[in-house]
Amino acid sequence: MHRSDPKFQGRIVHVNLGRRSYPIYIGSHILPDFGPFFTQNCPSKHAIVVTDDNVKPIYAEMLLNSLAEQNLESHLVSVPPGESSKQMAVLEHLYDKMFDFAAERSDCVIALGGGVIGDLAGFLAATFKRGLNFVQVPTSLLAMVDSSIGGKTGINHPRGKNMIGSFYQPKMVFADTDTLKTLPPRELGCGLAETVKHAIIRDAGFFATLEQNTQAVTTLQKNTLIDLVERNCQIKAAVVSADEHEAGLRGILNLGHTVGHAIETTLKNLDFHHGEAVSLGIVAALRLALSRKLLDERSAQKILLLLQKLQLPTHIQGPINSADLYQAMLQDKKVKHGKINFVLPTGIGSCDFINDLSEPEILTAVDSLTQPAT
Repeated sequence: MHRSDPKFQGRIVHVNLGRRSYPIYIGSHILPDFGPFFTQNCPSKHAIVVTDDNVKPIYAEMLLNSLAEQNLESHLVSVPPGESSKQMAVLEHLYDKMFDFAAERSDCVIALGGGVIGDLAGFLAATFKRGLNFVQVPTSLLAMVDSSIGGKTGINHPRGKNMIGSFYQPKMVFADTDTLKTLPPRELGCGLAETVKHAIIRDAGFFATLEQNTQAVTTLQKNTLIDLVERNCQIKAAVVSADEHEAGLRGILNLGHTVGHAIETTLKNLDFHHGEAVSLGIVAALRLALSRKLLDERSAQKILLLLQKLQLPTHIQGPINSADLYQAMLQDKKVKHGKINFVLPTGIGSCDFINDLSEPEILTAVDSLTQPAT
């Protein structure tokens, strides 16, 4: 088990899953040193690096050179950026490339990019020849704090987000916070939505830290970012270690996602990115928690204010079809016996599962998203 590493000068968080345990390396300007840690954690001598057309010209050469310094052979394949690449046609293109590269089961797929690349490359690694080694090198905040950890991989279906996939753990995660300097502000916000989610469900102290350090976070102060990524990783690693396949506890990580995924599926014309949709889903969850008297008004206002300070959306401009959103929620992976299972905050730092919400209650909360949050 990867308990410590004196050669690494950054932070290390451990995901404890028995034989599938792995380290998360976090630091500033660590990407050039990727190669030695790859060889330490992954037995592969050949790597297929999957990235997108935005990340490729900035970071691919640095990663490939680091592998070459360890006498490792590698191939690079790039796909268009954005959620549209999480589809079967792009996955088939990647399978073709794997044949072109004569990829073997002992090889490794390295995901270099944000959450889309991590999900797509992870599913590629999980399914080609029934499974290759896999490593995550996240370059977006959302990927660093959430999607690169825990082994969820997959692609979208036209009728639902992340409906085709598998749990497949990486050999390691290698997060260089310097890569966030090239991240568009909107994408930074998407990661901050997941950060707020983690604080709401597990850590009131972390929530207070976010309130006090909003400017340092949004201006990418080095030590603040490293602290933020590390705490997020600790929270998610603890939950995943306790419930790898989302049989119970891990479901709390879905706060904001039931409504958020429905927004992404049905309101494509409004172009909400994942974190933005999650922010709106958190607002809907607040309304539901307030209506059930599970959450006090002061806590709800503090959460709303933090989302707004981080420039995340808290309402939808224009009309929406709440019935369509409700139907999309019924296709959610967490639906059981026809009941939509919601995660609702019960305070800052705590939450609960609620599965007896009526359709009118849910529709009222969704409809409220068209009103400015106050």
